[in-house]
Amino acid sequence: MTNHWSSRFTLLPAAALVFLLSALFIGTTVIYQPIVAVGLVCFILLLAVSLTRPEWISYFALLTTSISINFLFPGSFFGIEILSLYKLAVLMLLVPCILVNGVRLRLSPPVWAMAAMLIITFGWSDWLPGMSSSLAVKAFIGLSLPFMFMLINWKKEVAEMHIRLICLLPAFSLAAGLLLQAAGLHPMTNVEFNGAVRLQGANIPPHLAMLAFLGVAIPFIELKRRPAQARFFYTVLAVNLFILFATGTRGPLLALSLLVLYYLFDIARQYLKGKNRYLLVLLGSFAVIAVAVYMQLDNLAKRSFERTTDTGIDLSGRAEAWAYFLKLASVSPWTGRGLGSVTIANDGTLYAGFVVPHNEYIRFYFDGGYIGGILLLLSMLTVFVLVYRVLPRGVRPYYVLFIAAFMIYSFSDNTLSTVQLIIPFCWYLNCLYRSAQPTDSPQKEVIR
Repeated sequence: MTNHWSSRFTLLPAAALVFLLSALFIGTTVIYQPIVAVGLVCFILLLAVSLTRPEWISYFALLTTSISINFLFPGSFFGIEILSLYKLAVLMLLVPCILVNGVRLRLSPPVWAMAAMLIITFGWSDWLPGMSSSLAVKAFIGLSLPFMFMLINWKKEVAEMHIRLICLLPAFSLAAGLLLQAAGLHPMTNVEFNGAVRLQGANIPPHLAMLAFLGVAIPFIELKRRPAQARFFYTVLAVNLFILFATGTRGPLLALSLLVLYYLFDIARQYLKGKNRYLLVLLGSFAVIAVAVYMQLDNLAKRSFERTTDTGIDLSGRAEAWAYFLKLASVSPWTGRGLGSVTIANDGTLYAGFVVPHNEYIRFYFDGGYIGGILLLLSMLTVFVLVYRVLPRGVRPYYVLFIAAFMIYSFSDNTLSTVQLIIPFCWYLNCLYRSAQPTDSPQKEVIR
């Protein structure tokens, strides 16, 4: 307790200086940019709360990932993309949390892998025309920030609250979407050219699907870890499964299939061992899945078979995009074309939506070549193994299948570069690792 409060009091002189400088800046800004001044005041109030109740601001920061801010407010601010500003704002709000709680460097390998890719970019990559140093640095910052959230040493009770909030993110997106639709700013659903109606909430359908993917996968793990909270996790699991189907997004459904099958096998096995209460769970699970599939079968068919393609199934242009990016990457297969270069690779040949390949393995092979891509993959596998080792034996199969689902999902979407997936995913890995610790303050792993 003494260390906790002393950490806060050491923040006071710095906080006073920050608030003084902020007041001077706001006083100047209000004359020329009143809207900016209002935003700054709100930000400073949030910062003040983060100094006194850092866990509150962490809940707020996590909940903001339920909204695709870059699609609701496209463009830039002071010459900086709104998404980059959002990531930096979240990190700034969490700085007091880091100062108070400390950081855990054991889960930092992906950050070092990104740094290595930046070094490779400036030393050996074959740059695309239009590639620049600023683009590489911006890509490094944007791609590294989510992994920074794995380093915060949350208290166990705060970590467990974060896990519950991650499961609720799809519901928060729908609630925000209703408000935005009522205000005439953003529709709740998106109707595609083929007639498929896709739920999107305060996002676009693929981003809501990413939130729902985590909202379905995580309860499977938590039901094993915390059976006393089974009612909550069964509820969010069922709701998020319906939301996932309603987005009409096929990638996460396929990725989750192994996890769902193992879950059904596990509860069937428990029932056969004489635990009769699992019969209701088994029947209920089949009913929920059957209803969700029936409700969205027409939408999924329209998205998969409405257009005739060489692959037989409509992959929404992915096959063509993957071939295009692989061809450009083959110029420099070992060291890539430079971190962030994939974002400027589409010269108009592909549909404009393919700013990146929608395949993270191709994306990081393009940027960092075999060397950079393998370094990043190994760094993430290191983190996955570290978390695996602290989990109870009965939880491990669910965790392994969760990671496998994430890796499979990465073949068809931007899992490492989309806020709605990578930030909650990294946050969950950190919280899972933290809540599995036997004590509340593993000092040998903490730097303050």
